[in-house]
Amino acid sequence: MTSGAVFAAVFTALFASHVWADHCWQTDKQAAEKGRPEPGAGAMKARESWRALIAHVVVYHLVMAVMLAVTTALLDLPISWAGAAAGIAFSAVTHGCWDRRWLVKAWMVLTGSREFAKNPQGRYSVDQAQHVFCLWVSALLIPLV
Repeated sequence: MTSGAVFAAVFTALFASHVWADHCWQTDKQAAEKGRPEPGAGAMKARESWRALIAHVVVYHLVMAVMLAVTTALLDLPISWAGAAAGIAFSAVTHGCWDRRWLVKAWMVLTGSREFAKNPQGRYSVDQAQHVFCLWVSALLIPLV
């Protein structure tokens, strides 16, 4: 199997797991709380927010690991456990960072999208684009490690 085919299969598994886990496995509470609080909101709100974020990231990446494992087994992909762990770890760290929301807003301001950042759909679109970019990096890491 060519390296391009392995990358394509891995990226497809990661992208499918992202869409499914981020939209179908995330609870309303996780979605509402994971990006809060804004700085200075208090310790109690911060703990609730971190719990929601961690729960979302863990479930999301368990779904990803299962879907990647099934894809690897069925297609006999030549990837290592270390490669899978590296790619999933990169995804987990970056997913958690982007889902804090302030980073998405800061990125949008930095790149000249201050008005688009005021629109919830704009922030959601950039959040999803950042996740997909990070999945691309993960899909490159997995067969290389």
